[in-house]
Amino acid sequence: MFEEDEPVVGRHPTLASLMPERGLVRVPHVLQDRSDRTWWGGQLDRLGEAVFSGLAGPARAGPLLARWDAAVGRLGGGDQDVDLLHATRVDWALCDAEIEGGSPGETWAWRAAHGRVPGVEADAAVQALARSQVGLYEVWPGKPAVLRGRIRGLCLRVDDPALAASLGERGKIAALWELRVVFTRDGARLCRPPLAYPLEILPRLRRAHEQHWRDPSRGLDLMQLRRMRLQWTRARKPDVRAAFG
Repeated sequence: MFEEDEPVVGRHPTLASLMPERGLVRVPHVLQDRSDRTWWGGQLDRLGEAVFSGLAGPARAGPLLARWDAAVGRLGGGDQDVDLLHATRVDWALCDAEIEGGSPGETWAWRAAHGRVPGVEADAAVQALARSQVGLYEVWPGKPAVLRGRIRGLCLRVDDPALAASLGERGKIAALWELRVVFTRDGARLCRPPLAYPLEILPRLRRAHEQHWRDPSRGLDLMQLRRMRLQWTRARKPDVRAAFG
């Protein structure tokens, strides 16, 4: 039902502004290759704490987290994947949410990468996180695995230890995961464990992807999908079609 031609990996046009040599800022320090997602998750936690703690932190984070809650829903202690969802929420406020009154695309991670957050060094890890991308990806097993974005169409090869084990038959989609990806000189790396979505929604995503290119106002975005997933996991009798219709 979900078989397709295996995605072809190449440089996506949007990557021109993401790669270190043509990125937001010139990387002054060499960043050693880090393939362990726990290391990158730790760097996200480090940056989030530096930006959103202290006297100025609540004023920075509060409006952005309120925007998440309004778009996705407030999280509860009994929610599935609640710890990862809390981390995802903060990562969004740090790396994806545009700051009110700022320039287009300006986030707190972007400011930190430009040395505009007092007390935060704009080191290579911070600059890489400012260029990170989050999306909903088909996972195609292999060494390395191939990820195909179902919203932006970005296709990547990722050599991650957790993906080394066989997820299923080669040439078939094994999973549908929300992932944050960081770009290094040694390739794409994952930042957090995956948030799984039901494979049954793939036909809906393909239609939405086609609609997006014809009329962006009709396509789905990740915030909508996050809200649908939260409602789906909370349902007493989860119904994929009802939640993601």
